[in-house]
Amino acid sequence: MSYTLSNDRPPSTAPQQSRRWLERLLIAAFLFSLLIGLAALALFWVMRNESQPSINVDPLQSVRTQLVAPQLALRELSGDAPAALAAQVLQAGHRETARAILTFATAIPGVERTARLATLAQHYSAAGEPEIAAQVASQVVADAILDDALPVRERVNHLIQSAALLYASRFDAAATDAATQALRIAVQAPGLLPAQRSALFNDLRDAIDPYANQSEATRALNAQVADYARNPYLIGAGVLVTPTMAAFAQPVAYDSSTQEKIAARQGAARILADRIEFTGGVDIEPERQALAAALLAEDAARTQFYQNPGEITRGQQLWLLLDRRAWLVEKLRVAMQGYGLSLVPEWEAQANQIRADLNAAHNYLDTVMAAYASDQQAPLEQTLLQIETQHWLAQQAMRGLYPNAPVTTIGELLRTYQDELMRQGSPLALPIAYDATATPPGFRIQPAP
Repeated sequence: MSYTLSNDRPPSTAPQQSRRWLERLLIAAFLFSLLIGLAALALFWVMRNESQPSINVDPLQSVRTQLVAPQLALRELSGDAPAALAAQVLQAGHRETARAILTFATAIPGVERTARLATLAQHYSAAGEPEIAAQVASQVVADAILDDALPVRERVNHLIQSAALLYASRFDAAATDAATQALRIAVQAPGLLPAQRSALFNDLRDAIDPYANQSEATRALNAQVADYARNPYLIGAGVLVTPTMAAFAQPVAYDSSTQEKIAARQGAARILADRIEFTGGVDIEPERQALAAALLAEDAARTQFYQNPGEITRGQQLWLLLDRRAWLVEKLRVAMQGYGLSLVPEWEAQANQIRADLNAAHNYLDTVMAAYASDQQAPLEQTLLQIETQHWLAQQAMRGLYPNAPVTTIGELLRTYQDELMRQGSPLALPIAYDATATPPGFRIQPAP
């Protein structure tokens, strides 16, 4: 008799269920770890971007006022010439103080201010602050493009030096952009001899060549510069803008009250600067309050003077507008603690209103200069003055001194006036347009039509 062993019970599923549970646990752990990793990577990039300054910044906001030495900066409020003061503080190693002076400057001639900014950028680079050097170099680039008072070769040299510094600071796109602007001026500007163009092309090639393989755009630009260097026999066509705007302004003497308030402010600033230097910045409140009172008193006197100047010519009106604009810039610097300390808390609370007043002042200046342009007898002179005015306004916008400037409108007006020159048979040699896609966004010289 035989027996067959059999088991009618279903096979156990416990091991399979255990494995599935373990697999799910491992998958969940993997996904959780992946999410943690992605979050950490995102945080890294956010912190990295926040810690690296951008060159696309408001020049006024980018001044690190906590690094400004008030005992030196206040010398400007006490009456020292800003250009000489900027040179002295930079030579003494106070880069941010020099930057504050040059950033807010309205009394330094454009040629001198741009040259000092270029020197300042080199100082930042040598001190191991490439990002700040690039920010300052970007201001030099804007001046070289828009300041009609800068001689052609000086404009090109500033652009070449700025491009080299931007490359060294690893802002390659901005560097190539600046080098392109230098090339356009060297190619299109009239009046340059072949030897002069050749020297500019060679200097530009020397600036680009070490970085030529970093991008396709840089390689293409380098090849283009090399071609021009081999054949510099060009004849620039068109006209350049000759600055005349400043010649229209006719100074007006301050009334006795305003003169007294200016002298009182200068004295109070000198006392405060001396006190800070003597005490190291402690126990200065009485002197600070005295300067604040002097500034407020001067502001009241200036307001009365600007509103009631008496019988004046249009040239005197223009001077008053420029002088009031300079005073508003001064107020904004104080409001932004651009002298390295809080001076007038009332102005700090009114900073937005001061910016609005500064915007309105530039708009009014545009209107007055339009009237001057309409007075010119020759159509060519009218159009060139209109273009010069828009160049100046564009430059103030890039400097941050024309808050909320209508840059698109300025660009459209430039296009209109440049087209008018074409119709008159005198095209502009260095036409300018606003480019929102540039690095950084701003006004750029265009290829000659």
